[in-house]
Amino acid sequence: MEGILSTADFIVFFVILFGVMAVGLWAGRKDIGTAEDYYLAGKDTPWWAVAGSIFGSNVSANHMVGMMAVGFGAGFVISHLEITAIAGLLLLCYFFLPVYRKLHIYTLSDYLHRRFDERSRVAYALIMVTIIVLVMMLPAFYLGSRAVNILLVDKSEILQAQYASQMENIGKISSGFSDVLNSSEEEARSRVVSTWEKYGPIYLAKKNGDLTELNYNAAYQELYPEGTPPSFEAVKKQSAALEADWDLLKRVEVDRKLYIWGILIMALVTGAYTIVGGLRAVIITDVIQSALILIGMLVVAWCTFNHNLIGNWSMMVAFDQDRLKEIVAGRDLMHLYKPSNDPNHPWTGMLSGVLILHFYYWGANQFIVQRALAARSLKDARTGIITAGFVKLLIPFISIGTGIAAYYLFQQLMPGVQLAGDTAFPMLMREVVAPLAVPGLVGLVAAGLIGAILSSVDSMMNSAATLITFDGYKRFVNPEASDEKLVRLGKIVIGILVLGSAVLTIAVFDPNTNQPFIEYVLKNQAKLVSGLVAAFIMGMLWGRSTPTAGFVSIITGVVVAYASPYVYSSFISGEGPMAKEIGLRFGESLNAFHAVFVAFLFALVANVITSLATPQDDEKSKYTWVGLKIMRLTDLQHFGMKLLGSVLIFALLGVLMTGNIISPMGAGVLGAIWTFMMFLDSLFKVVLAAAAKGRAYSFLREDLFWAGLLASCAVFMMYYFA
Repeated sequence: MEGILSTADFIVFFVILFGVMAVGLWAGRKDIGTAEDYYLAGKDTPWWAVAGSIFGSNVSANHMVGMMAVGFGAGFVISHLEITAIAGLLLLCYFFLPVYRKLHIYTLSDYLHRRFDERSRVAYALIMVTIIVLVMMLPAFYLGSRAVNILLVDKSEILQAQYASQMENIGKISSGFSDVLNSSEEEARSRVVSTWEKYGPIYLAKKNGDLTELNYNAAYQELYPEGTPPSFEAVKKQSAALEADWDLLKRVEVDRKLYIWGILIMALVTGAYTIVGGLRAVIITDVIQSALILIGMLVVAWCTFNHNLIGNWSMMVAFDQDRLKEIVAGRDLMHLYKPSNDPNHPWTGMLSGVLILHFYYWGANQFIVQRALAARSLKDARTGIITAGFVKLLIPFISIGTGIAAYYLFQQLMPGVQLAGDTAFPMLMREVVAPLAVPGLVGLVAAGLIGAILSSVDSMMNSAATLITFDGYKRFVNPEASDEKLVRLGKIVIGILVLGSAVLTIAVFDPNTNQPFIEYVLKNQAKLVSGLVAAFIMGMLWGRSTPTAGFVSIITGVVVAYASPYVYSSFISGEGPMAKEIGLRFGESLNAFHAVFVAFLFALVANVITSLATPQDDEKSKYTWVGLKIMRLTDLQHFGMKLLGSVLIFALLGVLMTGNIISPMGAGVLGAIWTFMMFLDSLFKVVLAAAAKGRAYSFLREDLFWAGLLASCAVFMMYYFA
C-alpha cells in the first residue's frame, strides 16, 4: 500500500500525538485536590491560555475539513459562521460572563436554577449532555480517524476513482495527470478502461433516460461508431454486475480496521490526560493544539495558493469572477449572501438563525464558557475571548478560501473529475503538500488535524462530566459530597464517556459514508438550543420572567424546532396566494436556520405569556443584569438604543450597496467606522475617569478598544464580501 505518509511523517505524527498527552499529564499532576482545581483549573488561567483553549475547543475538524469542504462546494457563504460568531463572543464578554462569574457558578445550568427553578436546570443539563456526546463527540471521532486514514489509501486506488470520474464526465482519461505511472497505477488505469468498454454504453443509456434497447444501441454507437452492439438481452443480464463493478472502481474505501484503531488511539490519548489532569490539562494541551491547528491550516493554504495553477488570492478571485474562463469556468463562489429561498444558505437565515446559534454556542454553551470561568479575572477572560475572535476571522481565508481555491485547482489538475467536498482536504494533502517532499510535513499537518479533534473532544468530556457531577450526583444523590468524591466521580464519568463515545462511533458511523460532518452537527444541534437562548436572555433581561416561564421557553424551543418544518411544508402546499408567495420567497422546505429563528421567537413569546400568567418570584428576579448591579437600567436602555440605531444603519448601508449607490468597500468602511464609534463612549468614560484621578490612560490597555476593533473588522467583512 502506497499512501502519502512517509516514515518521517509517522514519526512526527506520533511524537506530537503522544507528546501532547505527556504534556497534559504533566500539566495536571497537581489537580488532585479541590473540585475547583479539577473542574475550573483553580480559576487561575491567564488570558493567553483562555484564548488558546477557546480557539482550540471551537476550531475542530469541522474547520480543517468541514469548512474547507463547504467552501469547495458552496463557497464563501459559509464564512457567516465565523464572521457573525463575533457577535456571540462579545455577548459572552460583556453580558453573560459578568453574571456567571459574579455568581461563582460551575455550570450554566446552576444559573438557570437560581434564576428559574430545578426544571430548567435539569432540562439544560440533559440537552447539553445530549449535544456534547451524541451530536459532537461521535462525529468528531469519526471524522478525525477517517481523514487520517484517507491519507493511508493507496495512490492507485485514488487514481482509479479519478479515472472513473473522468470517463463518466468527459469520456476519456485526461492528460491532466502528469505523474509517470508505476505498474500498480497502470493496472488501475487498465481496469477502468476495460470496465468502461462494457459499462460505458449502459451508463450513457441510463443517463439519457432508461436502459432500453434503443437507448443502449444509440449510446454504443456514440462510443464506438465502427462497432456492432452486442445482444441487448445479454447486456441486461450483465448490467447489474457491471454497475456494481463500476461503483467499486469509483469508491475510495477506508480500511475499517485502521479506522477503528484511529478512534481508539484518539480516545486513549485524550481520555488519559483529561481524566488525570482535569481542566488545567485540557487548557494547556488546547493551547499547544491550537498552535498545531493554525500551523496545519496555514501550511495547506500556503501550498494551495502558491501552486503554479492558482498563484495567489487575487488569481483565485479572477477564476471565480470568470475572468479566466478560457482555463476554468467561474462559479461565483466568493459571496456571503444567497437568495432567501436558497435551500442551504439563505441570507435571511444566515442573519437570523445563525446569530441565535452563536448566542447559544458562545454564551450558553457549557464547554465553551467553562474556559472563561477558569480565567484568573474578568479582564483575563475578556482579553482571551477577544484574542480568540481575531484568530477566528482568519478561518474564512485559510480554510474556506482554500476550499474555493482547491476547486479551481482541481478543475485544472484533474479535468472531468467530480470530487466530493469532504475530499478537498485529503486531496490537497496528496496533490500540493506531499509533492513538496519535506520530511515530516504531512505528518505535522495530520497532527494538526488530530489536534483539532482532541482539543474539542477533551473540552466536551470535561464539561459533560462537570454537568453530570454537579447537576446530577451532587444535586440529587449526594448534596454533601466532598471535593475528593466529586473529583473521583468526574474521572469515572470521563472514562465512561470516552469509552462509550468511541464504541458508539465505531458502531454508528460508517467510515465510508458521504454524510457531511458539519451539516450533521448544525442540523442536530440547531433543533435543541433556541429555547435555551430565549431562557438565558429573558432571565438576564427581564425581572418579571417567572420560574415556570423559563422552563416553558426551553421546551417550546425544542418542540417548535422539530415541528415547524412539517407545519411549513403543510402550509405552502396549500392553494392560497400567501402560501405561494411564502414558498417562493423562502423555498419549498423550511431551512434549518429559519427554523432556529422561528423557534426562538416562539420561545420568547411563550416566556412572556407564561410570565404574565404565573406569579413572580421576587428573590429569583434579582438575578438579572440590573438586579445583580452589573449594569444600571439607564445603561441597558442606552445600549438598546445603540443596538437599534446600528441595525438601522447597517440595513441602510445594505440597501445603498445592493442599489449600487455605494460599493461594497465603501459600505464596509462606513459600517466599520460606525461600529467602532459605538464602543467609543464607553472608552471615553474610562479615560476621563483615569484623568480625573490624575493618571494617564491608553486606549490600548482597555479590552473595549480591541472589542470595538474586532467588531469593526467583522462588519467590514460582511459588506466587502457581499
